[in-house]
Amino acid sequence: MTATGNTVNVLELFTQAALEVDNRKLANLTKDTVISTLGMDSVAVMELVSYFEEKLSVRIPDEELSRIRTVGDLRDALAKLLPAGTQVVA
Repeated sequence: MTATGNTVNVLELFTQAALEVDNRKLANLTKDTVISTLGMDSVAVMELVSYFEEKLSVRIPDEELSRIRTVGDLRDALAKLLPAGTQVVA
């Protein structure tokens, strides 16, 4: 997992997840990258969400998922769900 100590790097984890679940190499990913512009179909996006949930031992509620548009939004959602003291960066 791309988490060192109590820090989770969402950009690195997202890049790793995209490669594993959709065989997609993402370059130049930023916190402002709109996930829907990455060319992943809805199944790949759901697999990506499952990847994050499994790696970070969290469950992202559906109402939170509906608000996620960018990688930064994903970072913010994960920051709310992860244990206190966990630094979530993107």
